[in-house]
Amino acid sequence: MKKVLIFLAALVIVCVGALGVMTSKYTETKDYKSDHLAPGFIINDVRVFDMDYETAVKTVTDQWNAGDVLVTGEMDEPLATFRDIDCEYDIADQIANIKKNHKALCAMNHYLNVPVNVHLPMLVSSYSDEFKEEVTSAKFLEHGAVTETQDAYVDLTDPSFPIVKEVYGSKPDTEKFFEDILTCIELGQRVFQYRESNYTAVPKVKSDDPELLAYQKFCQEYLHQKITYDLGEDSFTIPIEDLESLMKSDLSGKASKKKVQKYVKKIAKKYDNVDKKRKFKSLTGKTITIDNSEYGWSVDQEGEAEQLIKDINSHEDVSREPVWATTGYGEYSLNIGKTYVDVDVTKQKLVFFKNGKRKFSTDVVTGCRNTGTLTPTGLFQVLDKSRNVTLKGRNANGSKYSSFVNYWMAFLGSSYGLHDATWRSSFGGDIWITNGSHGCINIPPSKMPRLYELVDWGTPVIVHY
Repeated sequence: MKKVLIFLAALVIVCVGALGVMTSKYTETKDYKSDHLAPGFIINDVRVFDMDYETAVKTVTDQWNAGDVLVTGEMDEPLATFRDIDCEYDIADQIANIKKNHKALCAMNHYLNVPVNVHLPMLVSSYSDEFKEEVTSAKFLEHGAVTETQDAYVDLTDPSFPIVKEVYGSKPDTEKFFEDILTCIELGQRVFQYRESNYTAVPKVKSDDPELLAYQKFCQEYLHQKITYDLGEDSFTIPIEDLESLMKSDLSGKASKKKVQKYVKKIAKKYDNVDKKRKFKSLTGKTITIDNSEYGWSVDQEGEAEQLIKDINSHEDVSREPVWATTGYGEYSLNIGKTYVDVDVTKQKLVFFKNGKRKFSTDVVTGCRNTGTLTPTGLFQVLDKSRNVTLKGRNANGSKYSSFVNYWMAFLGSSYGLHDATWRSSFGGDIWITNGSHGCINIPPSKMPRLYELVDWGTPVIVHY
């Protein structure tokens, strides 16, 4: 008996050694290095004899998709049959590496004609929209008028912040059902038992949930506060949802610095209008586009964040303007408001509006087109108001000039402004083309006193064609 065991052991060692040599030599053959599967290869019970890898992938895929998937109820009654399975599987790399991963078996096939029968996992990599639609719209999933499952929640639209009870819905979770059908297909199972209770969503949050009750108490204590930003026609009160989101998640009612800073950044992005392109319709009826004006309002983001944190932590109602870094004239306006001086270079007209009403108009003479001393266009504001000023500069030919004016209102540095021009006998028309100013806006002496009286420091001045 001992001799028999020794013989068998020796035989096993010889066989293993022979298989090792056979496997080693096989890796040097053309068969091993080719992209074809030799006769005798079977993958998932599908014959793929002498097929290249791409053909083998298609053949195995087609065979796996063949046949129907029967869905039965809890009493084994048939509910639906899905016939048009249209899936792709993650098997291309597995088939391309089948010789590498099964060297010994493939060597035996090569030298001894032993069949190679391997099973590869058929994980779904993709599926057609039509197949998903067929599964998720199956008639047995329809229940007529269905209700969605809903968690219990605090109603933020009601000042008393009541808890709205959870809802146990009747609508099945078709996405989960489809995923289970895919798993069934991957496993090669052709019968699937449907249990309705597995696909009816249960509320995750119920009305007696301690965390929900604590959140309700937080709402009742801290979310009655109203913080209103005074922005003229654009005024707004921070919505309750936003106010809640600006507080720390510990339900302490304290402001979160990071959340407030992020919120203030959004406010600034929406309401800042300095250096922004603006297109609007003037009260004269003309559509005007202004590029990159330094005039306007911009939020001091750091200062506003500090103030908003204080406001939230006070839990008191607040109504105020934002903390501004720069401001325009009068009440905030996303464009320029309804009080401004409108200078139309093309028409050589100046009109002043006060709170949307025309208060003053006159013909003017602007910068000379022929000499190139044109009046700059854009959105400016009155920077200075002075009486009895001598304006000095150079003419187009380089010579100096000195002009006394009774009224001076600068709107761009100290070089450009509105002033009376006693040396002119007429205004408007085409005078500006050949006999225009050095860049300022010349006003009839009889009209200038009234304009000077009406226009305040900081008043916007629009100059356009």
